[in-house]
Amino acid sequence: MAAHAQPHPLSHRPDTARTAAVRPAAARNIAAPSLAALRPAKPQPTSVHHPRPEPHTRRLMLTVLVVLLTLLGLAYGGSIAVTKILEQQRVSAVMGPKARLAHLPALDIALGGARTIDMQVSLVLAPKVKADAVLRHQDRIADRLFERIGAIEPERLTAPGSGQLLKDAVKEAVQHEAGAGLIRDVYIERMVVR
Repeated sequence: MAAHAQPHPLSHRPDTARTAAVRPAAARNIAAPSLAALRPAKPQPTSVHHPRPEPHTRRLMLTVLVVLLTLLGLAYGGSIAVTKILEQQRVSAVMGPKARLAHLPALDIALGGARTIDMQVSLVLAPKVKADAVLRHQDRIADRLFERIGAIEPERLTAPGSGQLLKDAVKEAVQHEAGAGLIRDVYIERMVVR
């Protein structure tokens, strides 16, 4: 039988050549880290379904929020403007359109005795009539009013119905001097008998 070979007593030592080749590689990894290790680590998402927003996403969300707030402000301002317009239309539907006026100059007319009447009237113009059509005759209208109102007794101008008497006198003077159909009504702004 063949003799059983006994291992050499130095064979239990590790292979020094193979170990020497492994050590420098391990030492290199510790001494010089790889490029992947030098990059900053990305922050991990807070959860799978809600990743952490990146800076450009935050900027986009802020821009969208500013645009939405601007549109909301414009809509609010527009609704206020529309409400005011509708309110004006409702008032003019109830009260009629705003009257176009022609203001005659203030008159101080001497009555019989020592009494005078201080008056200011405005003429409500008929549709499509310009104020100049009446006001260019204001001097002649004033002369006619001096004659007409000066002939009225002072007691009638302080009695009930004196306002209507004054309105009729103004309408007659305007029709005689400027023409018929130019005014719809007369507003008495001031009438003081002294």
